[in-house]
This record gives sequence, structure tokens and C-alpha cells, in this order.
Amino acid sequence: MMYSRKYRNLSGMTGMLLMLLLAAGCIFDDLSGCFRGLDLRVALHGSVPGGEESVRDVRLYIFDDKDLLLDIVPVSISQTVRLDYRGVPRLRCVAWCNTGDGGIRVSPLTVGDAFSRGTVSLEPLVATRSDGTTYVSPPDLFYGELEIENTTASGSSAEHKITVSRMVASMNITVRGLELLAGTSAGVFSLNVQGTPDRIDFGGIYGGESASYAPAGAFDAKRDYVVPEFRLFPASEGKGLTIGIFHDGELLRSVTAGSDGLPIAPVAGKTLHVLINLESGVDVEMVVTGWGENHIWKEYN
Repeated sequence: MMYSRKYRNLSGMTGMLLMLLLAAGCIFDDLSGCFRGLDLRVALHGSVPGGEESVRDVRLYIFDDKDLLLDIVPVSISQTVRLDYRGVPRLRCVAWCNTGDGGIRVSPLTVGDAFSRGTVSLEPLVATRSDGTTYVSPPDLFYGELEIENTTASGSSAEHKITVSRMVASMNITVRGLELLAGTSAGVFSLNVQGTPDRIDFGGIYGGESASYAPAGAFDAKRDYVVPEFRLFPASEGKGLTIGIFHDGELLRSVTAGSDGLPIAPVAGKTLHVLINLESGVDVEMVVTGWGENHIWKEYN
């Protein structure tokens, strides 16, 4: 009869569906073989003025086992996200975030782009000096990387954590006896700090071209010329920076090392304090402290 034929056809279709579900290993309450995704959160190493709420532009870049981009996921610090990329044996996760009060450029990546194309670079301010482009001071910038075996199934609920660390250094400069060197208190005084890399790749490696900074300064009540703390990329390994001292655009003096012979080398996550004393020759003192810590120079050295 027609009804029995329809019944047999429905029975056959039902059987096929059941076989497919069995093959997938995910039937009703038996989920032991099912891929459930990975839980991941971004954790901040160290403290930030203003707390974690001041950290913005948190981005997770997810690459596959061939180092090709799968996804870009916007998150918040300490927020747990589920990564569900089935069939990919290993994930390479890169996190970037910053405080938004500076200039950086992130390479515009799209799905399928290679890991090697990812860079974060300084934002140019002007390009008039022959010794390199002048850049905007970067924001407080953080980076982290984590590789994960993408095999989590039901019963394995461990949360993965990618810790982001500070990638910039900070620096302040005091110049003593600047008016004595210039022979006048009139005109425009300025400093130029030159010699850091201008970019960081997604592996956390600094490189690119030589970058210059033009931090603003002013004379204090004691007529010391003071450049307050500003951020910059750290010096390349084994190299130091050059501080140029200018009056009305003319170079008066360049300083490349301390009086102890050590290079002027800011370190990521630390603050470098520099005193250049021009009252009798050139004497350069340097002190490295924790991030944002103050150091008071003696009035007379």
C-alpha cells in the first residue's frame, strides 16, 4: 500500500540520520567526543595608571597551524572568550592593547593573511630631519603571544591565559647649564631623541627604520631645561640613542652615552632618567627605575 511505502521511506531516512549522528560522536547526552572550543582570556602583566579600565583596543589575532589569520576578536581585559575553530590542530594567538593616548599604526590584516605581515609601527609626526623620521610618542602598549593545541573536548574545561606585557619604555631628560652653552636665554630650545626601531612585528621583535622623537621641554624655576616623562620604543639590543640639543634649530651638542661609557638605552617596562650637565664640560648621569617612578637629581653634582 501507499502508506507502507511512505513508512518504509521515512524509516530509511531516519536510519541514515542516526548513523550520521553516531559517526559524529555527539548523540544526546553522550558528548565525550565532541569539540567544545577553548576558553581564553587576556591578562595584564603589571599596573597601568588609571587601572585596567584605561586599557583599550584589546584585540586577539587568531592564526592557524600554517600561520594564516583565522579571525580578529575584540575583547576586554580579563574577559573570557570561547575560541571555536574546528579542524585546526593548533592555534597561535596574539594579543595587542594600549591606553589610546599616543600614536601607533597596526597593519590592516584580513582573514588568510600571513602571520609575518603583522606589524605595529609608530605614527609619523614629520619627516624633515636627515637623521630619520620624527614620530609621535606611542601609547602605553602591551603585547602577548600564546600557542594552544586545539583539542579541547567535553570534560576538559581548563581556561587558557595570554599575558600581555609592556612593550614601550619611558624616559625623562634634564639639561643643566643649557643657557650657558647657548650663550643666551632667548630663542627656542629643543631636544631630539633618535635611534629606536620604528616597529614591532607580531612575534614581538623590534625592527624597521631608525625613529626620532621631539619631546617638549621647558625651563624650571632653577633654569634647568626639563623634558617630562615620555614614552618611546626601547633601544635595539647592544645599541644606544643619541640626544641632540638644539637652539633655534641649530645643533649645539649631541650626547650618545653616559659619563660611565654606557649607551643611552631605554628598556621596555622601565623608566630611564637622564641628567646632562653642561655647566663645566659635559657630564651625563643615568638612572633606571621602575615604570613611572620619580628620581630627583641633586641640585649640585
